[in-house]
This record gives sequence, C-alpha cells and structure tokens, in this order.
Amino acid sequence: MDGVSVIVVVLFVATIFSSLGGDKGHRPKETASEPVAFTQEVISNLPEPDYYAETGEAPYTSILNFVSQYRQEDEAKVITSSIVKYAKDYDVNPKLVTALMARESRFNPSAVSSSGAVGLGQLLPSTCTTVGIADPYDIDQNAKGTARYMKYLLDRFEKYNQRMQFALAGYLEGPNAVERQLGYKSHTSSYIRDIINIYHKI
Repeated sequence: MDGVSVIVVVLFVATIFSSLGGDKGHRPKETASEPVAFTQEVISNLPEPDYYAETGEAPYTSILNFVSQYRQEDEAKVITSSIVKYAKDYDVNPKLVTALMARESRFNPSAVSSSGAVGLGQLLPSTCTTVGIADPYDIDQNAKGTARYMKYLLDRFEKYNQRMQFALAGYLEGPNAVERQLGYKSHTSSYIRDIINIYHKI
C-alpha cells in the first residue's frame, strides 16, 4: 500500500470515530426566552394610565374616528361608547384601552386567537371569569372586561416605576410571570411599543 492510500485510510477511520461523539458539545444559541429587565427598557412617551377628563367630546370623538377606520360607523359608535363608559367607571385611560384593543383584535368582536382568547380585548376564558364576563363576544361586555382587567393590572404593578410596561406585559404574558421575573420576553417589548405607538395615533 503506498503512502497516499495509507493517509486516505487513516483520515477515513478518524472521520468515523469522530462522528460517534454526536453533538453533545453543541449548544444552540438561546434567544427567544431571555427575559428583558425593565431597567434596560427605553420606551418613551408613555401615556398617563388613569382616566383623564377632557373638555367637550374630545376623547369620544378621537376614539370614534380611530375605531371607524376598522369598523362600520354604527358598530364603531357602539364600541367607542362602551370603551369610554367603562374606562371612566374603572378609572383607566380610554385611549389606552382603545390602543390595546386595536393591537389585540383590530376591533373585531368575533376575533378568536389560537389560544382561545375572544373578542375586542382578546379575553381568555379564565380572564372572563375573573372580571365577571359571561359573553366575551358581546361588545359591551368585552369592553367592560378589558377595561376592568387593565385596571387590575395597573393596580397590581402600581408599586413599580415601570407600572405601564409591567401592566401591558402582564396583559400578554400573564401578571404572575412578569412579577416573578421582574421582566418579560423580548417579543413583548415589541407588543408594548406597538400599543404605545397606536395610542399616539388616536
């Protein structure tokens, strides 16, 4: 056997043995589940979370004009009236509730997610039970449940400097997860920014 043949055989055998170790040393890069600390968040122009009084019809009119981009006029009026009513009842900024609904369902009362969340605010069955909602497909009930749940989240995270971010993150991920980690997953940051950006368009 000549020298070249010996080298080929040695390389072949070495390749076979090296492959027997599998990929135990390989660790894929982890990105999706990394929590993001709020101290690292840079989200500007956050709205006031509580209900605010404006003169005349300003909140109603601006909300109606925005909702009307997605729904027919009659339905847009029903949605807007419910948002304004329950935002006031639960002392939540009505434009914040509007922006949240726009991000969740684009104001489609019949929207159903793959996780079973329903209606304008995409309320889960467990959330409906918590906020006392019997029919999440009903516009008025869903608006009530969304405003009430948002108020609950804002109150729960009131002790944190990042109250607004925590509350919105809790709406998406669940408040227990956010409070346990004192942070949230990277994709939630985009969700929060989407809602804030929508808010400033209303």
